[in-house]
Amino acid sequence: MPKVSTLNDIAMTSTAKHSPNHHWPLLAALATIGFVLLAWLKHSGPLAAMDQYLLLLMQTGGEHVGPGGPAWLREAGRDLTALGSMSVLVLSTVAALGWLWLLGLWRSGALALAAISGGTALSFLLKMFFSRPRPDLLSEPVQVFTSSFPSSHAMASLVTYFILGWLVGRGLRSVSLRRYVIFCALGVSLIAGLSRVYLGVHWPSDVIAGWLAGLAWLALCAWLLRGRAGKWASRDRWLASSSPG
Repeated sequence: MPKVSTLNDIAMTSTAKHSPNHHWPLLAALATIGFVLLAWLKHSGPLAAMDQYLLLLMQTGGEHVGPGGPAWLREAGRDLTALGSMSVLVLSTVAALGWLWLLGLWRSGALALAAISGGTALSFLLKMFFSRPRPDLLSEPVQVFTSSFPSSHAMASLVTYFILGWLVGRGLRSVSLRRYVIFCALGVSLIAGLSRVYLGVHWPSDVIAGWLAGLAWLALCAWLLRGRAGKWASRDRWLASSSPG
């Protein structure tokens, strides 16, 4: 029976071949460097000016500054931003873990839960550390409860939906269907992140930093858990039977 990995091949579900293990720390390092650069430059003149320009580009001007476009678009923005909220992410994770448990795949579910919980906790720790104020350009600010950098909507949604998308994709024999599931997961995270800028509750650099931090976390999990993930997932017959080869 071929050896199956659970988080070793995360982010590679669209291919039948696996990347060498040394690619994971490299990817984590590159994403971390990008995050650190944004954290270092977030208050610099050029980046601050770009943040303000891109944020206002999505807003209406005049006496009342707020999300641009017709009323239905503003309502859609408020609806879509919930895709990255803690309530929706927790419900999605619980539903997926219940499905895995009913299939007897509790080992894979445990690894997924560890990766998702760790990524979410890290996003809030980073917020507490940097304590960047939220944008204050709107006439009627949206109520928020945490600081701005990085965007937890961007980071947590990327980590959660990518891992859940990977779990779904592992049960599909078609490579095209696996790609579709992963692209949908990435698309949901993209929408959640962009909606935060549209609503004026995050600077664009907050959202980009959230995606970079999420990517670094996923790559780190894939690298650190590659051995144990393979042993655990090989006992999950559904994953083993769905692996190519």
